[in-house]
Amino acid sequence: MLNPVAKTNQNPPLSPFAKGGLLLRLLVLFSILSLNACFEYEETINFKKGFAGFVEVTYTVPLNNKSDNTVIKFLPIYEDDINKRINKGLFSKNLKIKDYSLKYLEKNEKEINPIFQKKARVNYKIEFNDLAVLDGVLLGSLFVKKRSTNSISVKREFKSVLKPIDQTSTTGEKKILSESTRLLGEGFIAFRVNFPLTSECRSSKGDVSLGSVYYKIPLVDTVDKPGSKSWDYTITMLY
Repeated sequence: MLNPVAKTNQNPPLSPFAKGGLLLRLLVLFSILSLNACFEYEETINFKKGFAGFVEVTYTVPLNNKSDNTVIKFLPIYEDDINKRINKGLFSKNLKIKDYSLKYLEKNEKEINPIFQKKARVNYKIEFNDLAVLDGVLLGSLFVKKRSTNSISVKREFKSVLKPIDQTSTTGEKKILSESTRLLGEGFIAFRVNFPLTSECRSSKGDVSLGSVYYKIPLVDTVDKPGSKSWDYTITMLY
């Protein structure tokens, strides 16, 4: 018979939930490492007077070596799939992309990730009368905090993909974060907002110039910095 006292001195087995959490973080790490040097995203919002306009989205994604489909589900490469994604949910937004283009990139031995040897670049535009309809369509979250005939205030938020390291973090979690940070290197996602030259802009982050504000987030920040990354800007049309 087993000694019950001896049992209590042993470390308790890892629960299925804890195992599942570790597996999830490992899958996230695998995705991050796979995207290293393969993932680029750039978004440009173009405002006209009255704050209608269009957004242009360009991204480069790795492809499945066998099927030629994107390995990033929220960034599809085919026109029909993009239109389905931007209109998903209970209430269709009746959005439709225009000026769509797809280009398969030639193999470059120095740059191509050994796991995914193919990638594609997608470009398209979406017209809008109300910027708020693009929440859930563009990367991260988008909130129109205030809008009038001559002014608009916008908030964007981007969440971290891994939890921050703290006193409860395991050695494995610390290694995952360290390796993710190292391999993401100088990659980034970029956002630009263009507006009429007869306007002024105040932005919490990024670089403001005549008729434009530009903000980029290093990919490493989506891993090693806790919480959401927020960006607020206000554009006021003077005349």
